[in-house]
Amino acid sequence: MPSRNAICLGGPCHGMLTHIDQDIGTLTVPVPRRSPEEPQALARYRITRERVHHPCRTEPFIALHWADPTEPPGSSCPCGCDD
Repeated sequence: MPSRNAICLGGPCHGMLTHIDQDIGTLTVPVPRRSPEEPQALARYRITRERVHHPCRTEPFIALHWADPTEPPGSSCPCGCDD
């Protein structure tokens, strides 16, 4: 698996770390399922020039901003680093 170099900000994937290969544009990120029965959903995120420091890594992550701000952002980090 490629190393994670981006972090989702806002939306259903807020705080999720992922890997991206492109520099500009939008992309779809799989929304983490709460149960195996839950259907797979995707959320759109915009790639930005912003960099965000995260406690699990010394290098900053590329900030991905949610492209649909009509829903409130998540409140916890799915990677488990804030437990």
